[in-house]
Amino acid sequence: MIALIRTEFTKAASRTRSLVIALLLIGLPTLIVVAINARQDRPRRDNGEGLFRLASQSGLLVPAAVLSATSGFLLIVIAGTLAGDSVASDASWGNLRYVLMRPVSRVRLLLSKAFVAGVLIWAATILVTLAALVAGLILFGAHDVTVPGIGGLVGGFNLSGGALALRVLIATGYVAFGFSALLAIGTLFSTITDTAASAIGATVGVYIVSEILDSISQLGQVRYAFPTHYFDAWETMFTDNTYSREMVVGIVVQVAYVVVVGAAAVALFNRKDIRS
Repeated sequence: MIALIRTEFTKAASRTRSLVIALLLIGLPTLIVVAINARQDRPRRDNGEGLFRLASQSGLLVPAAVLSATSGFLLIVIAGTLAGDSVASDASWGNLRYVLMRPVSRVRLLLSKAFVAGVLIWAATILVTLAALVAGLILFGAHDVTVPGIGGLVGGFNLSGGALALRVLIATGYVAFGFSALLAIGTLFSTITDTAASAIGATVGVYIVSEILDSISQLGQVRYAFPTHYFDAWETMFTDNTYSREMVVGIVVQVAYVVVVGAAAVALFNRKDIRS
């Protein structure tokens, strides 16, 4: 199993696509930080923009603002690409039959590919955070942050450098884990189709549709089952100085998707007639 994971990881990490993704995940956060520095006097209103407004106070808060900006689309596309491409790429190249000729079960192969995709998704999220942190520390330094309350007077609070570092670490882990459902969905689609582009498009499409439906309050409690509903629950650590209970619920939802959708992916792949 370890040898199989090592082989799959080497194959995935050595692709030109992986290098392009890495450069994008370093360059875009750096560009965002430069933009924050250039427009730090601009008024902000909502939570996401509020993080950008506060980010100019300390480079330790910059990763939170960048995660807020990139997790809603860019990281979804990248995670969907890594997950959806896991099995379908071998099928599209006509290599899947030859891969399965090795003395390894289909279940182990699928789990290995999903594990490698998951590691790369975590690596992508961490890379965004590190790039934003380095650029933020260079431009803004490491300082405590004062979050103003209502009207700038009531309900304000301070976040020390240590608290900021800890919360950025938690936020990074929560965002990365928040792609667990996407990983399971992408792996499922990757076993259904022999075209990587179709699997990637379907995976990203499911998350985009989930975000759209989640914004419709008339759907009521149905939204709680969407994989993206609790995706930004971590932001209250910085905007309200609270660890939201929704983060725990969000983790449970992700685990449920992994168990249910992951089991479906294993079952389908184990019975699939491999012709490519």
